[in-house]
Amino acid sequence: MKERLSNVLAWLGFLYPALFWFIVLVSFTRFDVFADLAKFFEDNFVPDNKPVLLFLVFGLYPCCAIVNYLLVGRFRLLPWVEK
Repeated sequence: MKERLSNVLAWLGFLYPALFWFIVLVSFTRFDVFADLAKFFEDNFVPDNKPVLLFLVFGLYPCCAIVNYLLVGRFRLLPWVEK
């Protein structure tokens, strides 16, 4: 059970900031192919509150890593690495 929770925390901590930086990249480069996808993610997953947004981008990943360390005994910074 702890290993499955570790997987969820590792991927959650990795994917949300990765999606945010993908949206930032798309909005700066103005790729027409990804514009609709970026708008969808921005409307549905990016909060309007600046402190919450800063926490989700910069604080969620370290918090998930710390909780992972406390539960399983390792930080698991890269979710696809099992060791």
